[in-house]
Amino acid sequence: MPAPLRITDLPAPMAADRLQLSERERIILRHIVQHFILSADPVGSRALARRTGLSLSPASIRNVMADLEEMGLLTHPHTSAGRLPTSLGYRFYVDDLMQDEELSAAERRAIEQRIEQISPEATDILNQIGDLLGRVSRLLGVILAPDLSSGILERVEILRVAAGRLMVVVVVRAGLVRTIMLELSSPISDADIAVAVRLINERLGGMRLADIPVEAEQRLAGEGAADNAVVRLFIDFPERIFAPDPPGEVHLGPARHVFDLPEFSAPDKMRGIIELIEDRDVIVHLLRDRGEGVTVTIGDENSSGQLRDFSVITSHYLHGGSRGTLGIIGPTRMNYSRLIALVNLTARLLSERLKSR
Repeated sequence: MPAPLRITDLPAPMAADRLQLSERERIILRHIVQHFILSADPVGSRALARRTGLSLSPASIRNVMADLEEMGLLTHPHTSAGRLPTSLGYRFYVDDLMQDEELSAAERRAIEQRIEQISPEATDILNQIGDLLGRVSRLLGVILAPDLSSGILERVEILRVAAGRLMVVVVVRAGLVRTIMLELSSPISDADIAVAVRLINERLGGMRLADIPVEAEQRLAGEGAADNAVVRLFIDFPERIFAPDPPGEVHLGPARHVFDLPEFSAPDKMRGIIELIEDRDVIVHLLRDRGEGVTVTIGDENSSGQLRDFSVITSHYLHGGSRGTLGIIGPTRMNYSRLIALVNLTARLLSERLKSR
């Protein structure tokens, strides 16, 4: 009989996918993870013998627990004979052992009504969604504003604010707006501004913002357009006008519930969550790199070392042709099944709410 596959034999990203557990090992691992999620206490063999329904003695269960620990799925505190899951143990649980969970009908109705009541102002929506995720999950709700590079140009508006100074309003489909100021070296008439607005909207409207800098010169050429000082600015500096700033506007829900968790009762752990909240660049970088659909990263799977004690559950929402990210950050000990359902539902309802605007 071949030796059992051990975690040390595998490249880390592939480990959970390739581990083969017996049915007995799967049952015991599932019970340990579920117990720890609910109680935050390591669980011992005697308690497992009573709960699993397996006809195994505590000694036999200890042997199985030892095997799971050797595989890297469990660990144990020095002061306790009980076991608790590692990041890899949580990963195996999420991928192979966890049962899908639906929110209760009451929870779903409450979330639907809350999103429907949210103010129609875009920034306020994002703030309130972060608050909603935090209050329902009792963890840290996070939401990243949409990346405008994939947005579709609806129209450009140009307003005179001084003799040689113009404000350009770039309106992206679904109501997202970007404004910049342009300086002119010589005066321009209102008639020329109106001509410029008509040409720009006729020839650039409907394009992705990311594509406009590449094609602006060709599309705006001809019919004396280059003689118009405003159009000339759009030909010469399309990157400045249309290339959106990197997505970086992140909104956080309240963090007070996180501080009540036993994981962050020690001063160094509390300091870690405070530093994470204050260093929003880490959160922005994390949320930019998420995969499609609901994505779960656990502990060391996160790209930043500051997140090695955390799990992150995210999904994308749509605002017109642009895509943002929302989710939850909390300790690795979290109710993954329920929170995945929460993030998935919130992303879908937010997309529908923004579309209806």
